[in-house]
Amino acid sequence: MNGLLKTMRAVAVTQYGGKLTIINAPIPKPGPNDVLVHVRASGLCSTDIHLLAGRQPLGILPRILGHETAGDIVELGSNVGDWQLNDRVTVGIDKTCGVCRFCMSGNTQLCMHKKRLGFEIDGGHCEYIGVPATNLVHISDNISYEQAAILPDAVACTYHSIIGQGKLALGQIIVILGVGGLGIHGVQIAVRAGAKVIATSRRPERLKIAEKYGAIPVNTKTQSLEAVVKELTGGEGVDVIMDNIGNNESIAQGIKILRPGGKFLVVAYLDDTFQIPSIPLFSQELEFIGCRGSTRKDLVDVVHGVEEGIIEPVIGAYFDLEEIDKAVDCLENSQMIGRIVLTRKY
Repeated sequence: MNGLLKTMRAVAVTQYGGKLTIINAPIPKPGPNDVLVHVRASGLCSTDIHLLAGRQPLGILPRILGHETAGDIVELGSNVGDWQLNDRVTVGIDKTCGVCRFCMSGNTQLCMHKKRLGFEIDGGHCEYIGVPATNLVHISDNISYEQAAILPDAVACTYHSIIGQGKLALGQIIVILGVGGLGIHGVQIAVRAGAKVIATSRRPERLKIAEKYGAIPVNTKTQSLEAVVKELTGGEGVDVIMDNIGNNESIAQGIKILRPGGKFLVVAYLDDTFQIPSIPLFSQELEFIGCRGSTRKDLVDVVHGVEEGIIEPVIGAYFDLEEIDKAVDCLENSQMIGRIVLTRKY
């Protein structure tokens, strides 16, 4: 990279409850085990809006957001020998310790010392990001930067939830509550796992694309999800629920359609506190399972899935980094399908 270049554009939280702000930030210097990535695209997530509102602490502000990142390696740390300049990469979210019991067992998403890109440490809504080399996954020329950017969260986290936590199996039935940026990829992953998929939304355009990927669409504004599940399962209920809504209404709805011994995957957290009735929980041995993040293996798996045509990253809109206000407005108010990607003009 140009050694004279000292600063870069970045999207940051400068105060909670305000607006995302374009700032000038210093270009990071990679440590011995790190690389510097020239960011080509980053995914905008609803979590970024939660962070702006102060729902999770970000440490000292300003904090550069962005936990979905793809680009090229432009500088290598002195100890990095497995990567080369100009390698195309997507970037895992969690910076982990590598030595705790969770890291050593492969459950890196549970590392007690983790720091997350775009949360506790600066993320990828910028022009250059310094990250541990162990966070990188190579992407081929067949995957665009925009597609690769949304893989660490919208796809890998969904894969971790459904396959890793939900243990979804051939012949099972899953209900995916909400088919936005996460859910539309969940449909593809579940169908490929050999499951029957029911996808819900109140937006017909989202249900149409969910049906395209193999789901049974249910418009919960005009249809009874409980009646559809009862007819489909003979009253037994479904094996797995993936809740991408995350409020007490979705919890209550899900409990009514879950079979005894079924798994409820808690993916979203719109409400700060969930109310779960105790009697169905123990009498039917229901499992409520928290789902967060993904492992490096999850990210490798979904990259391979995209390269092999098994998973199609769904992008709903593109904005330049400088158009962050328009991107946030689109995220909060539009009827679009899929993820929003912030691109870079170079």
